[in-house]
Amino acid sequence: MTFRQRQTHKRGYGYHGFHPALAGRAPLYDLFRERGDAASKEGDLRIGMEMTDRMDIIIGTPNIQPMSPPPVVAVGNFDGVHLGHQAILRQAVERAAVQGGVAAALTFEPHPSRVLVPEREMRHLYPFQTKMRLIESAGIVRTYVADFDATFARQSPETFAEQFLSARLGCREVVVGRDYRFGKNREGDLDRLIALGQTSGFSVFPVAPVAIDGVTVSSSKIRAALGAGDVNMAGRMLGRHYATRGKVIRGDGVGKTLGFPTANIRLPNELIPGPGIFAARIDLLRAEGVLRHDGVVYIGDRPTFGKTERRMEAYLFDFDGDLYDRRLVVHFIDRVRGDLAFGSTAGLIARMQVDVDEAKCLLAAAPPTPV
Repeated sequence: MTFRQRQTHKRGYGYHGFHPALAGRAPLYDLFRERGDAASKEGDLRIGMEMTDRMDIIIGTPNIQPMSPPPVVAVGNFDGVHLGHQAILRQAVERAAVQGGVAAALTFEPHPSRVLVPEREMRHLYPFQTKMRLIESAGIVRTYVADFDATFARQSPETFAEQFLSARLGCREVVVGRDYRFGKNREGDLDRLIALGQTSGFSVFPVAPVAIDGVTVSSSKIRAALGAGDVNMAGRMLGRHYATRGKVIRGDGVGKTLGFPTANIRLPNELIPGPGIFAARIDLLRAEGVLRHDGVVYIGDRPTFGKTERRMEAYLFDFDGDLYDRRLVVHFIDRVRGDLAFGSTAGLIARMQVDVDEAKCLLAAAPPTPV
């Protein structure tokens, strides 16, 4: 039996098509794919069957076809699965219960921005399988992953509604945000989708945006907050502390000589916060489970030492051991300060102790971070 056959025979789990992140097995907590790792080649990029044991994933447009009962589909990129996305996904779940349909989500790979604006660097907030797990956690039981390419992008609003949503997906109802745009050059809006649904056999349920402190939650605003180092606001918009994962690699040992031995974490392909010192909860991933430590994380170019290479280094409180080649998940709780250049090593050490003390206060006041 092939791997794909084993997947679809697994009780309660199935997918059709192939995504390189859906290969092999991993523990339930293994939410973050580490691209760039020399060991992470296609076929060894891992997601566990346990991670989506309540959700089918249909990958690739040719594999998408009508199913019974008809789905109620939440449509979006869902990068970050933030509070606004969660509201849309929950509505799909609720509407499916009312309509007697299947609660489903439709998303796209690669991210449309990578096709429409290829010259602009666009880093995901989370890797693919993390997004799948977060979508599943909203109660969705089937996710369609459509191929987004130049041909798909050229579809008119009418073609997308009639040939994709209606004919290919067989939607009973479509759930979208009120600012939803679709079709070539984003020509379609909510009113047009409602009109097309009336002629194509599906209804449309719009969901109001979610705001934090009067600011509408969006993936772009979360990226902006992270770029500014405001991990607190990013976390509030996400509805969870922003997290990233990386493997501990060899550094130059400067932290140890300063009395603060740090783990040098390989930078992920996903977005990381802008430079600064951050209070963090750090998970050490082990076969037997997660070992969590509070700590501080430095992101920056180490200007005190005249360096220019971006680093991410973690200092774990009350930890004494070897972390090389281990994988850590860093949950960013709050920012302590920005990156600074110090005139002396003594000045840096004194400030590092202040940073640790401030981080401990921030962590003590922060809400829990689920494992």
